[in-house]
Amino acid sequence: MTATSPAKRQTLPAGEADAVQRRHIVSALVVDRPGTLNRVSGLLRARSFNIESLTVGTTHEPGKSRMTIAIRGDDGHLRQVLAQLERLLEVLEVSDLTGVQHIELELVLVEITPPRTPVEEHALAAILAAAGGQTLSTHPDVWRARLTASPDRINDALEALRGLGLRSLVRAGAVAMATHPAHPHETSSSENGATTA
Repeated sequence: MTATSPAKRQTLPAGEADAVQRRHIVSALVVDRPGTLNRVSGLLRARSFNIESLTVGTTHEPGKSRMTIAIRGDDGHLRQVLAQLERLLEVLEVSDLTGVQHIELELVLVEITPPRTPVEEHALAAILAAAGGQTLSTHPDVWRARLTASPDRINDALEALRGLGLRSLVRAGAVAMATHPAHPHETSSSENGATTA
């Protein structure tokens, strides 16, 4: 169970850096049992963190789940939260991926107004391609598509889709995985903006 060292994250004088509000990605391996999600999310809310998204899914090990939590808060509070999470019996491992090389992706389903001209259809195809998207269904009244990319590319795509008639969306939240430190020469695909430092 590790947390990013304060010395590695600090870019401002002591005290000022800890007070900066920023986005953090926390990964936690937990025991798959009723009440675990409530305990973890309750602890974060009690520390006044703004939870952007929280995703939970099973792992390759029976009885264990992986949580990926995107939150906003300052570094000082985050260190306290990581320490408190480690003390929960349900939490087996917790790490802050914010300052390390990791892969982060998000899934979004969208409904959009069908393109009315070849120019609009070409623009839509370009937006989807930039965000790992794919058209799922077409209907005279509405088209549906999915996006799979980093949160930044998702945000850019959604902003562009608003100009083409974005009607509704369902956003699943981020999932993240640290790249393996034992392979320093490993090459990672930056397709869809998935790999971040």
